[in-house]
Amino acid sequence: MATYKGIKGFTVQSLATDPVTITGASGAWASGGSLNTARAAIGSANDGTQAASLAFGGNELPGISNKTEAYDGTNWTVLPTLNTARGATGSFGVQTSAVAVGGFTDANQVLPSTAVESWNGSAWSEITELSTQRINSAGIGASNTSGFVSGGNIRPGSPPGVPSTASALTESWNGSSWTSGGALVTALEDNKAFGVVTSALIAGPSTSQSYNGSSWSTVPATLNTTRTQFGAGGASATSGIIFGGSPAGAVTEIWNGSSWTEVSDLASARRNLNGSGSATSALAFGGQGTPPVFSATEEFNVVTGGTAKNEGQVYYNTTTNLLKLTKTVYGTGTWASGGDLVSGQRRNAFGCGVQTAALVAGGYGNTPGAGNKAYTELYDGTSWSETTDLNTARAFLSGSTNGTTTAAIAVGGTGGLNLTELWNGSNWAELAELNTPRNEDPGGAGISTSALLFGGNDPVTADTESWNGSAWSEVSNLNTARKALAGCGANKESALAFGGSVPARTAKTELWNGSSWTEVTALNQAKQHLGGFGIATSAIAFGGDVPPRTANTESWDGTSWTEVGNLASAQQYSTGAGSTGNKSGIAIGGYPDRDTSEEWTVPESVSNVTVASS
Repeated sequence: MATYKGIKGFTVQSLATDPVTITGASGAWASGGSLNTARAAIGSANDGTQAASLAFGGNELPGISNKTEAYDGTNWTVLPTLNTARGATGSFGVQTSAVAVGGFTDANQVLPSTAVESWNGSAWSEITELSTQRINSAGIGASNTSGFVSGGNIRPGSPPGVPSTASALTESWNGSSWTSGGALVTALEDNKAFGVVTSALIAGPSTSQSYNGSSWSTVPATLNTTRTQFGAGGASATSGIIFGGSPAGAVTEIWNGSSWTEVSDLASARRNLNGSGSATSALAFGGQGTPPVFSATEEFNVVTGGTAKNEGQVYYNTTTNLLKLTKTVYGTGTWASGGDLVSGQRRNAFGCGVQTAALVAGGYGNTPGAGNKAYTELYDGTSWSETTDLNTARAFLSGSTNGTTTAAIAVGGTGGLNLTELWNGSNWAELAELNTPRNEDPGGAGISTSALLFGGNDPVTADTESWNGSAWSEVSNLNTARKALAGCGANKESALAFGGSVPARTAKTELWNGSSWTEVTALNQAKQHLGGFGIATSAIAFGGDVPPRTANTESWDGTSWTEVGNLASAQQYSTGAGSTGNKSGIAIGGYPDRDTSEEWTVPESVSNVTVASS
């Protein structure tokens, strides 16, 4: 008889009790001894234990620090200083043998350095410099004679106008010289790593990467909460912990070698902190937030006993005689206040990105005589900041709604009917024009190299155009011509169009399969000038003109629309950002008189469920 392992490739565990979520009951943060000097962006070295950490350099806000301190499990002790004050260093080693790599050493705290120093347990000495200057690189190594640094920022985005550039470089240290190692699959500029030089993991904001001593590969499992500037600890590539960061604040997650599990939050939310230890016994220290810089240290400990829940595990409960599965369960989605736009009231703009990294461009000012806008702003999950304007001010535009804050196209709109502009993370550049000029909120989908534009105009049109990264081509029309609609989708092969005006308001929804449109289940409410985000199989529609304006929100699961939690206030002419589905996104601007944003989040948790017998 065939076994389950023979069929599925793995065995089914036998457990006397269901796995449990590691929460405050079995793992929690508690206060430790405070640093003698409060600071952020500190370098760190540690042997994987909580009681033997080294902290050096950092940003005292104001001023760069050269201070070194050692933790003994209770208190921090001041030690000899670095030769050169520096912050945001890469670092590796242990408390008695460590290396400080790069970082910023200038008074403005923006320029990356190649300077490297070695710690022998009693003093720092300058050693061979890196071949490439960088800040915030991730380091791994067990001493000052063996280690590597990877990623980092090789050209920071400050002062204003200087773009930030992430690095994919890995450089290995053998005690006397640096040599190039395998490049990261995706460049990273502010992340942490844990493990050993022959087997490490670097945690990224969306995808983690593993190292085998010579090359990096992508790890499919993603963080539950996207973020950067976090602290980390772990002596193994299969067991680690990350905590805090921007914009997560206090969120803590544990890595078990295949997935991330959210556990107890830090007591004090902060970013630009550092850490040490392991997944079961970790240390978090320093950082910035409120107060501006922290001296506080927190210790994390997991109470042993029980089995942690891990997504996808199948097991047999020997007490209840039931075959069970651990799976993700989603809660009820809600809207919460986001940051206010810097440029003020805005409607009929173009938005793209995700909840923690969004872009909004163009639009129309709500105040009398305000007219079309060229403003571009970026969102980091907490606040908006102005960046380079569009070349042509315009409103009622669309574009690559699943684009990012570093790659997107803005298309059409009143004031720029047939114009296409490409955003590269720092500037807009004009590209090939549309075949059919558009205004009145056409729908958009895709990314900067693979996009779709459909509908729009006054009178309405059903025209659809496909973008291949360099030119637009006409493809099959919508079944129903309309303007003032919303759209989303991963690329030019997969898109969703919903709502709009025919000219009468409509609830019609159409699905694009790469060659033609098919009418699918309609919205529950007919509306125009609505907002939306997501992908073709998982999307959110919000607000709009019914009339009157509405706060209604609907969720698309690939088959039908379901009414979910309302916006805080009724609005129309808003735009949205959120490219991963109906679980997370942001509503931006709108009418009347909106300079605000609202964040949509569906909470999720891991739960044990009984496998059906049939």
